[in-house]
Order: sequence, then structure tokens, then C-alpha cells
Amino acid sequence: MKKSFKLSLVLCLMGGGINLAANDNATLDTIEVNAESIGYAEVDSIKISSKNAGAIRDVMRDIPGVYVAGTNQFNQKLYMRGVNDRGINITVDGARQRGNIFHHSADLVLDVDLLKAVNVGVGVLSVANNSGALGGSVAFKTVNAFDLLDGDESFGGKFKTGYASNNKEWQKSLMLYGKTDNNFGLLAYINHKNYGYGKDGNGNDIGGKGNDLSYLFKVNYDKDEHKAGLSYEHTEYKGDYPFRGEFGGSVAFDTNGLKAGERAQAILPQKMQRDTYTFNYNFNPSELIDSEFRVYYTEHRLIKDEVPNYAEFKKSSGKAYLSNDGVKTIGAYLNNKTKIESDLINQELFYGLEWYQTTSFRKNHANMQLGSLSYEKINKDKTKETITIPEALAVIPTKNHPKEVANNLSVFLQDTIQIGGLSIIPGVRFDRFTIDNYGKKTQGFNNFSPALALDYKAENGLNVFAGYSKVFRGSDPIEALRLSENTFNTNYVDENLEPETGNAYEAGFGYKKAFDEHSVNFVAKYFYTDYKNLIAENICTKSTTDEHKNTICLENYNRMNMGKSNVRGVELYAAYAYEDFKVSASYTHQKTKHEDDKKKGAVMAYSDSGDKYTFNVEYFANPIDTLFGYNLIAFAGKTLDDGTKKAGYGVSEIYASYMPSFNKNLEINFSVSNLFDKTYVSHSQRRFGVETANDYEAGRNIKLGFSYKF
Repeated sequence: MKKSFKLSLVLCLMGGGINLAANDNATLDTIEVNAESIGYAEVDSIKISSKNAGAIRDVMRDIPGVYVAGTNQFNQKLYMRGVNDRGINITVDGARQRGNIFHHSADLVLDVDLLKAVNVGVGVLSVANNSGALGGSVAFKTVNAFDLLDGDESFGGKFKTGYASNNKEWQKSLMLYGKTDNNFGLLAYINHKNYGYGKDGNGNDIGGKGNDLSYLFKVNYDKDEHKAGLSYEHTEYKGDYPFRGEFGGSVAFDTNGLKAGERAQAILPQKMQRDTYTFNYNFNPSELIDSEFRVYYTEHRLIKDEVPNYAEFKKSSGKAYLSNDGVKTIGAYLNNKTKIESDLINQELFYGLEWYQTTSFRKNHANMQLGSLSYEKINKDKTKETITIPEALAVIPTKNHPKEVANNLSVFLQDTIQIGGLSIIPGVRFDRFTIDNYGKKTQGFNNFSPALALDYKAENGLNVFAGYSKVFRGSDPIEALRLSENTFNTNYVDENLEPETGNAYEAGFGYKKAFDEHSVNFVAKYFYTDYKNLIAENICTKSTTDEHKNTICLENYNRMNMGKSNVRGVELYAAYAYEDFKVSASYTHQKTKHEDDKKKGAVMAYSDSGDKYTFNVEYFANPIDTLFGYNLIAFAGKTLDDGTKKAGYGVSEIYASYMPSFNKNLEINFSVSNLFDKTYVSHSQRRFGVETANDYEAGRNIKLGFSYKF
């Protein structure tokens, strides 16, 4: 393979063929994107390092059909085809990241420097990968020792450091890895970042300030037909962050008593962390048996254990509880691939079973109230004096630690039948879902989800494809923060609650061909998904306010069906490459329609974005061993049904990656994001146009990274 293709940094070569099962094609020294599946894209570690990615938004938001919002680590939210990350299957090393802690903050806690690949499945055509998914799937995969060792190497390490100008972030990490004579690989990694508040294009504060810490320990075994792995990962964000992460920026102009540059959200001490334990075993002695077994435990928590200062607490309207809320998921799955080949027909059967349990919990909690505080002071002359502070914080511990538990058990069978250039992929999945409704009443749902995909590849490079699947999702356990607020009516259970279901359709065509040193690739897709019985939580039908203007619900429901929605859209992608030069472009359009816009479910995106355009150019300069790139992401302006206008914008980025041929262990990366220092708000924001709720994106950010393997 030519070096230019090894360094190509394309995010989204979406081919026309179909290979709906997840795969592990990614390696650390090649960046070819798997082009054998509808709506499938892969990002690898070189893409991540070349752009000095500090968060997942830096490497995913220019994939067609995918949107990423959030300027701070407490607000990294993914959207895919009109669905937010609660309706997307997100896994880290196979461990499901399910449930929700706080609807104003994200649930994705991730150190991107640990990743060797990100597999993105846009759409839900596979029964194998999409249990519980409404919009698609994202699989994050972390590195192991065997990925990093070359040839006969038995030990090595990697040191990395980087600096970002916008929030004065300094990152430093160390990774050590090695293998033994009896085929065991060991890896230990630690990473620390410290940073201040970022700045938008106007120079106003955004995001939070603090420290991120992550570490990973992995043991792997790899010999002949046996592969096994055991790992523990910890990632945390700790510092002073906006109480509501998604409304975290400063206002750009004077509004509602705030002056330009002031924040509308309180800044409070908080910590968000994730701990994940996994064990996996793969056995592949023949074409008939390629089995994988995995068990995992993952826990995600939002911790507020420091009393904030009075001014910031008051600014948060008295809603900043001292709490330790979280979601944990324990799960296991077993699957197998069987290949059967003949002169006329080739088949690949993929079948298995999966179980996972998700629990929302509250470990400890204390209410904080505004009020007067009196205490008795003893003077030097032993006289007593009562001192009264008119306004202070009163901390009242509580002992009740409720939880809610959901279980899902599923089995699936998928068959890929290939006859010449034609592939036929039928599949079926059965799910049994139960939820204990706050421990009051268990509800259960059974569901069969069929799927069928067709693809025809002609020898001239043209292909046509189409697919259908039924989607199914049981409700999440109650949002963890609601356990602290105690706003759910635990005595009410909707006896008529239905699971979220729907029908997903997709069709398109593509062309992929190489002509000597030239290659072209084009894909056009149309999709339509019709959702039923969408579920929302904590619908307050009658309310009042207390003395601090907090909303007090008088009639609550824990969850209820909110009606139907449908999403339709178009995704286009085109690329051309010649020797060391490559150019690509994409276009995404989608439209969401709700049966009743006031009753849209919690899994849907807040509102549609304007049409999305991406453009990427890369050139590898052989004489100086450097890759140069330019990337543009642009959104057309859009007016919503309520008259709210989303202003269009375009953001440019340049990057360069130097990997000298005389020393392959050295890598230096330089990038400038938001090149022209634009002030703008992402189209994926929740309350676009409400100035006090806008979170302005980062302004110009100059990043320099250095890494060395030894």
C-alpha cells in the first residue's frame, strides 16, 4: 500500500456494498475506511492524532448523517438521523453506555487518545448490532499492546503531550506496553489534562475549567485460534462547570439583565466519571466457528460533593443538589459467525444472544436551601451573642437511596447470502424487555424485529442497494437526577405504556472504481424512518412555584407515550484521489415531523439542523514526510416551524502531520480549528435562539501535539 493511502484522513468513505455485522478491520498503521457497508464509516487513531482531537466532536461531526453538539466535556452529545444519543447504541470496547443522568448534560465520557478506531453505523438495518437503537450505533474501541508492538518487539512505550490555545489546555500522557514469551500482552496508560475556560469568537468565556484524568489497564492473550482480553478503564472530568452543561456559554449581547460576556448559568464544582470493566474471549478454529463471548460492567456518575459558593448557588435557582447520581449497566453476549462457501452461493450466518441490565441509582444526596442561618457566638467576656446571616446555604442530608432497573434479553439470526454480485441479507431479532417502574410494578414487552437488505454490485463498479428493518426500544430507567429531585410520582404507573417501535427504510446507489493512479467513489442514499409510541419522562401536567421561583409539579407521571414521529433525508458523498492528493465532499439533508410537536419523545433531537456540507482536501508531501489538510463544515440557515431562525455558518480547519521516514516513532501534529475565529452556535443546540440558553462554540484554537514511541 502506498504511503499516501496510509496517511489518508478521510472520515466517511461510505461504500455501496452491505456488510451489516460489526468488524475489527481497523489497525494503527492504516487508515483505510471500511467501504463495505451501508451507512458505515470508520475513524482510526491517526485521524484522531493528526487533528489533535481533544473530544469526540473533533473527529465525528463531518460524517454524513451525524451531528455533534457541545463546547465542553459535560455536553458532548451525539445525534444521528434525527435521534439523540439516548436512541443510539453507544459502546466502549463492547460495553453498552445506556441510561441518562441529567438531561441538560451529556452521558458520553471518553478519552479520545485511547481509541484505535470508531465504528459508526448510520441507520438500523442490522438485527445483529441494533438492539435498542433507533438511529444507529457507535462503537469505540481502545488500543491494546498487540496493536502497538511491531515485529519482534517485546516492550515499548509512548509519550505524548499537546497544547491548545483556546482554553490553555495542556495534555500529557504515558503508555507502556509489552508482551511475554507465552503470548500475553500488557498495557498501562495514564493521561492528564488541565485547562481553563475556553473563548468563543467574541472572546467571551465558554465551557468549564478543571482537570481530566484517565487511565487504562489491559491484559490480552493472542495465540492461534484463541484471543482473550481483560481491561479496566477510568475517565473523569473534574472542575468548575455550568450547572446545565448544554447552556454553558456567555451571552453575546445584553439580554435579560445580563451584560454581553456574562454567563446565564451558575458555575458549580462537579465531577463526571465513567468506570468500565470488560472481559472478552474469541475462538476461531475454522470457517464454521468464529465465536465471541464478552461480559462487562460500566458505571457513569455525576458527582457534586462540594458546597458551591453562595452567589453561584443562588444563580442556579437553588437546584444544585449535593449528590452522587449515576447509571450502571452490566451485560454479556455470545455470538458466532459461520461461513459456508460453494461454487454458486456463499453464506455467512451471524447469530447470538445478549443480555444487559441498566440501573439508575443515587448513592447519596443532600438538599441545599437558601435561607437565614443563626448561630450563638461566645465573646471573650463569656457573654453570648446571637449572630444571624440573612441569606446562607443550609445543607440537609437525606438517606433514601432509590433506584430503578431495566433488563433486556435478545437473540438474533442474520444470514448474508451472496450469489455472484447479488447479496441478500435477511435477519430477525427477538427482544424481551422489562422495567420495574421504581420498584412499584414490573412491566414487560416482547418484540420480533425482522430486517431485509439487498445489494447488487456490477463489475463496472456500480451498485444499487435497499433495506428495511423494524426498530424496537424499551424505555430507559428514570433519569438519575430525578431520583435526587424526587419529582417522579412513584405511585403512578401507566398501565398502557407501549415500547418505542418503528419501521426504517433505506435505498440508494453508488459507484466505486480505480483507474490506474486515479480512484473515484460516490454514494447517494435516501432514508425514511417512521417511529411510534415515543416515550418521554416526567410530564408535569399541573404545577406551581415556591418562594425561590422553583417549579413544583403537583401532578407527575414517570413516563408516558408521546405519539409518532418520522424522519426522512438524503445523504450524499463523493471522493476523488490521485497519487498523494485526495478530495472529498458530502451533503446531508433531513426533515423531522412530529404528530404533535409538543409531545415529541425524549429520544429525538431537539430540532432539525439546516443542510450540512463538508469538504476535505489532503496532500501528502513526500519530500518532507508531511500530510497537509483542509476541512470545511458548513450549515445552511434554517427557519423552524415556530419561526425560530438558525443562522447558517461555515467553519474551516487546517492541519498538518509530520511523521519522518527516518524516525517512524516521532509524530508532530499542528492544527488550527475555526480558522477565521467565527462566533456561532451549533445547529444541534437545544434552545436555539434563546440567548441565555445558547452555548457558543469555541473561537480560533491553535493546537500543537508531540508524541514519541520508544
